[in-house]
Amino acid sequence: MSFLSSAINPKDLFTWFLEVIPAILSVAVIVYTYNTFRLTPLLYVLILIHCIILMIGGHYTYAEVQLFDTLKKIFNLTRNNYDKVGHFA
Repeated sequence: MSFLSSAINPKDLFTWFLEVIPAILSVAVIVYTYNTFRLTPLLYVLILIHCIILMIGGHYTYAEVQLFDTLKKIFNLTRNNYDKVGHFA
């Protein structure tokens, strides 16, 4: 999921903005400091993965991510656990 696709028809626009603003700020800081403070390629990949987790959580809200709703039904869970993925990341 890209930044633009997460912005198209989110569940709640204000919630989307609050969830995605850390990703926007972190990318801005990384771009600004790239020439003076480079990170390892692994760290860039991990930051990208975390940004994607934030964008998905912002688009659907963490409690209603569709894949985890399906997993909830399959494994007979009481709740959608996508927020745990976000907290782990």
